Amino acid sequence: MGIALLMAPAVAYAGGQSSSSNYEVNEVQIGSGGLLNASSPNYQAQQSLGATAGGTINSTHYGANAGFLTANEPFLEMVVNPATINLGTLSPASPATGTATFHVRAYVDSGYTVVSMNNPPTNEEGAALNGLSSPTASSPGTEQYGLNLVKNQTTCANPAPANFGADPVAVPDTSFATGSAAAGYSTCGLFKYVKGQVVAQSNGNGWGETDYTVSYLVNINGSSKAGTYNMTQDLVAIATF
Repeated sequence: MGIALLMAPAVAYAGGQSSSSNYEVNEVQIGSGGLLNASSPNYQAQQSLGATAGGTINSTHYGANAGFLTANEPFLEMVVNPATINLGTLSPASPATGTATFHVRAYVDSGYTVVSMNNPPTNEEGAALNGLSSPTASSPGTEQYGLNLVKNQTTCANPAPANFGADPVAVPDTSFATGSAAAGYSTCGLFKYVKGQVVAQSNGNGWGETDYTVSYLVNINGSSKAGTYNMTQDLVAIATF
């Protein structure tokens, strides 16, 4: 029995800007002064006072807005790093593991979620591996398919079968990016998979980038159907702006 996993390109959905019946906040500036929009029937202007730099700066690897007046167009970006993960020939005696990566970046948002929309690995006859409905430790000889988005270690409270995976990484730091693994997918050594569930999220102020590593675990038993199992990991990012 063999298995291969494929990370697929992402899909993103977005909504309106953050507001309530009493207020709306797009940008906040503390400084000498400025005005986002000044207009009359004949003109429109954006004004700032005391800024030492202004304008947009871009290169191959980064982009920045300098000064008090910055672009306030909301956006959501998710990039899945293409990967084919071959877990080889499976055995009831030992688990198979693998990893893949993606990142999410958002601006002027109120949070986002990342949902996994695919079925568990399935063979040519339509038999699917048993997706774990709750966070579960590896158990060789028991049919299991699950994943998490944290660093797994043999020394954690629920020892992983090997040291693999990584915790979410905030870029440039947690002051700008607040992405995290979702409940059920955030504990070292415990794995879960339910189609349609949220696997990663940000609860707001996610103006930076969060890099995620997906850690996969597969175990089989003596009754698992023979064949070649395949799965395409379909991820959907949903943001609230």
